[in-house]
Amino acid sequence: MAEQLASLLRESDPWERPTELLYPTMLKDLARQALQRAPRYDYRGRSARAVRERIREVRGIVMGCLGLRASDIPARPTRVRERPAVQYDGFSIRPVAMQRGRGWYITAHLYVPDGLTQPAPAVMHVHGHSYKGKSTDFYARLCRGLARRGFVVLFVDFPEAGERKGTGHALWYPVMANMPLQGIMVRDNSAALTYLASLPFVDERRIGVRGRSGGGNQTAFFSVVDRRAAAAAPSNAPTFIMEHATTGSGAMCHCEAVPGLVAAGVEYHDLLAAVAPRPQRVFAGIRDPLFPIVGARKIVEEAGVAYSAVGAAGGLGLEEHYCEHACPAAMREGTYRFFEEALKRPGDVAGPGEEGDDIALGDPRLRALPRRPARFVTVADLYRAALRGVRRGHPSPARLNRMLGRRRGASEPACLVRVEGRRWERILLQMGDGALAPMVLSGGRGRRVVVAVADGGKREAVKRLGGRRGRLAAFDWRGQGETKPPTAQWQQRAAHYLAFAGETLIGGRVTDLVGVVRWLESEGLEVEKIVALGGEASLVALLGAAAEPRLPRVELHGLARTLRDAPGLMGQVRYTAWVPGLALATDIPQLLKGLKDRAAVRRWLRPGEEKPREGFT
Repeated sequence: MAEQLASLLRESDPWERPTELLYPTMLKDLARQALQRAPRYDYRGRSARAVRERIREVRGIVMGCLGLRASDIPARPTRVRERPAVQYDGFSIRPVAMQRGRGWYITAHLYVPDGLTQPAPAVMHVHGHSYKGKSTDFYARLCRGLARRGFVVLFVDFPEAGERKGTGHALWYPVMANMPLQGIMVRDNSAALTYLASLPFVDERRIGVRGRSGGGNQTAFFSVVDRRAAAAAPSNAPTFIMEHATTGSGAMCHCEAVPGLVAAGVEYHDLLAAVAPRPQRVFAGIRDPLFPIVGARKIVEEAGVAYSAVGAAGGLGLEEHYCEHACPAAMREGTYRFFEEALKRPGDVAGPGEEGDDIALGDPRLRALPRRPARFVTVADLYRAALRGVRRGHPSPARLNRMLGRRRGASEPACLVRVEGRRWERILLQMGDGALAPMVLSGGRGRRVVVAVADGGKREAVKRLGGRRGRLAAFDWRGQGETKPPTAQWQQRAAHYLAFAGETLIGGRVTDLVGVVRWLESEGLEVEKIVALGGEASLVALLGAAAEPRLPRVELHGLARTLRDAPGLMGQVRYTAWVPGLALATDIPQLLKGLKDRAAVRRWLRPGEEKPREGFT
């Protein structure tokens, strides 16, 4: 340690980081810490009545977190357009375009087995993150296998996939209007199921739902919300959210993260339990690095207790396969067996059975929308429509802190390391929640100091402001600079896990800013102002000033004019800056008005071209 400190005194640049301060796992640690604070419901020893009450409670919580009202489910298509069916070996495919509201299109393929003599069982297939959607060979292979076993199948494109390209999908800003993408997809799938149930050759009481990966998560949420799903087969996705955060690899898509869910006491075993007593089978890969098998085993075991309590012992099962994040032939065969056991009745068509040969899914006859409609609504349009007519004000600091998920005492700083140099002091602060904030402070005799926060961390702040007169303090907020995770995926993963737990990453960054100011003041220094450089930095400073009235004046270089502009600000403001529910409670003009002369905007951001995707999928 002494040798390392001695070497620091010889370094001339303030951003050259000392080896002992690197903390690449900090965001992961903070996310796990937040998830661990939420209690987990235990179904053991519960009566049938208690479990049924819990199922109703879970459904209400899930609908609230998805931004859904009771009147939203079941959803109904406002218009359906079917194109001529194309015949294949043992089945046909009919392209279908549904609208849920004018201009919001849901495209699908309807697989109909040959030889139906009575209303048949059906399966709605929802898919994961292949943006080819219903034209994806490995997804269509399972749909074909079901159709050749006598099932009617509706394969639904999710937003941005296939013919829905341009709607947007992997987007986080909609959570500001309490409309996470998972909620949008649940409504889409509910409208699609309404269409499927209306077909004269489908038995509406025997419709199952199946999906893998992102589609597995869709299956789980949909089956909780829409009780018309008679059987569910979520695959390659169900595992404890905590297990995913602890040992899982890879980031979730924004569509899979539901703000507030774990904070409200709902973990993944609750999603499975809430489907009881309907038959359900989870399919999982033993070697799946994204969704660990240990978590899958635990949730099925714990949710199975709920099934037994309501008299449906054995109704929930886990089928494991020796594979990674995939759906090999053996898993597909298991899916066929499950739906045959759960949905088939005497007199149903058996079909030829085997999956048959792959088909040319790029055939133009299989397009549900041969031409792009003139009115084609996007997620950005839905987001802006949700904000239309909403009355916004200036929330109280207490309310804003709750929305940010900030915890009492989190901004109480302690100094762990302090190294003096000729021009700069290096300081390592620890916040009350355990987060570290590496800081540099320029030397001098004056007591007045400017605090700089920048999207690029203290290095960027010093580069842009280090030549000014007077003393300067600049720091890295959590997940930045010396605490930056080794891969960018952990920015997104932390944002998701914290949101599940009712906290936010930007709320933690506000905590870091407040803690730095408090520590400087405790050292007898007077913070003259806070200078924010960049889109997220400006929001951190603005929200910090609104949440902490004692914070000094903020000077904002790169502020959005309104939260309505979020769709056009990708590349200028990171998704980590968006706070769930914020745009329904307030907006930037209201926040600025409430701060009066405590905020000055030096540069406004200008929305650019909207990008359909964001983050990892």
